[in-house]
Amino acid sequence: MARLHLYGKFEDGKSIGGAIEQIYLFVGLAFGILLIACINFMNMATAKSEKRAKEVGIKKTIGANRSSLIVQFLTESMMLTFIAVIFSITILEIFLPTFNNLLNRKLNISYFNSTSWMGILGIVLTTGLIAGSYPAFYLSSFNPIQTLKRKIKSKSFFSVSLRQVLVVGQFCFAIILIISTLVIYKQIQYIKNRPVGFDMNALAEMPQDGELKTKYELLRTELLKSGAVTSMFQSSVSLSHHGRNFAGIEWEGMLKATNNQMFNQVITTYDFIKTNGIKLTKGRDFSENFASDTSAVMVSASAVKIFDYKNPVGKTITIFGDKFNIIGVFDDYVWDSPYKSNNPMVVFFDKKQTGNITMRLNEDNSLQSNVETISRITKALNPAYPLEINFLNNVYAEKYNAEKTLGILSNLFGGLAIFVSCLGLFGLVAYSAEQRTKEFGVRKVLGASLLHLMQLLSFSFVKMIVVAIVIAIPLSYYLMNKWLMKFEFHTEISWWIMPIAGFGTLLMALITVSFQAYKTAHANPVDALKYE
Repeated sequence: MARLHLYGKFEDGKSIGGAIEQIYLFVGLAFGILLIACINFMNMATAKSEKRAKEVGIKKTIGANRSSLIVQFLTESMMLTFIAVIFSITILEIFLPTFNNLLNRKLNISYFNSTSWMGILGIVLTTGLIAGSYPAFYLSSFNPIQTLKRKIKSKSFFSVSLRQVLVVGQFCFAIILIISTLVIYKQIQYIKNRPVGFDMNALAEMPQDGELKTKYELLRTELLKSGAVTSMFQSSVSLSHHGRNFAGIEWEGMLKATNNQMFNQVITTYDFIKTNGIKLTKGRDFSENFASDTSAVMVSASAVKIFDYKNPVGKTITIFGDKFNIIGVFDDYVWDSPYKSNNPMVVFFDKKQTGNITMRLNEDNSLQSNVETISRITKALNPAYPLEINFLNNVYAEKYNAEKTLGILSNLFGGLAIFVSCLGLFGLVAYSAEQRTKEFGVRKVLGASLLHLMQLLSFSFVKMIVVAIVIAIPLSYYLMNKWLMKFEFHTEISWWIMPIAGFGTLLMALITVSFQAYKTAHANPVDALKYE
């Protein structure tokens, strides 16, 4: 039972996942962003390799072996990661209340729990090793004679090419996140705009507790007379419920093979259709004018399709040996998940079945006035229980909360991924500019324009972003298409999503690169060349 809130999705009686899939998703995204930060560290460490080459050469000359240098570089990486963890815990404590409000949960870290510290230290070690391993092995491999002569010629794959691959990889991840966020938002809007099949405005419900079970008719008379309510009914379940399903219905011309078809059961009283506003396509609602309604049912349009009745009103169905006449057919409405078709519904009539009271409020009065009147009458009849009124539009809004939260978190993760990627790009451009200061000074003296110098510095980086866009767009299209297929009712991936994500990323990268490129190209060439 303790696992059901995370593993509540079943097929053929076996758990196949559930909410745990979202936890896996966000853990994966968190580690993806951490990996981008590790890639930035690798890029900057290898980019600045020339500055550390002389240090490595001297240490090797006086007897340091490669393994001691690897340990030194990994220790530096671990120390940086450890300092970062201290900052991250501080930031976590500041933002955790806001995050808890978003998720409607109360998450916290127990700092007196050994498991928490083992997890934190595990992240420190893993991050330090991933970020520091390549720079450590790369820097420690320098030949001492070549480094002291300032002749550092690394293999192209392990210098430029790998750095380019890492930059392309991190921007691929960021673009996929942007496209995912746009698709998730579009799916939420699609489901929100899908008609629920009944009029939710001014529709309220309350649990049928205590005296309300035996005094429903008196309550109904009082509420209708007060003018706060225009119509109401009692039923076995709320309009929005997770299902009271059963099988075993028999109908004319039925094949035995289809007898395992599941139907949803609702047991109600008069004014069911009148109150909830569901569209009645054939027949009538339950009525006090027909005593025979105790053996009558109303069925949904999807149930009629299964029965294959051309003229369903007046036909009979058999349920556990009892025959029932179909008196009405109504359109299917969303009563469980808005993301999939709900089971066909059969609505029975029984005054003795209690559970929930649904009311259509009088829209000529103010909401506050209606609630106060309902509260006064209900408390007089049922003083032992507090009044709990739920408005159907709020109940249905909660059905979209999971995907809405997914959308907000995707926005946050996407923004963070782009920010961290641009930080790394800014660092690389700054270092590249520093390396080419004298070159730019000479070019300016020889007449190169500001725009030309900016192009020289920016082009190679922009080229990498374009490659990332080309790789990320088909990959994200495939992944998001697969995600959408999980929903029976889903939107399509619009063509405009891809160029928006691509141009947006390119624009942010251009702003990042151009700022540093302009600063370098605009510098006075005298400052770069006066000591030559």
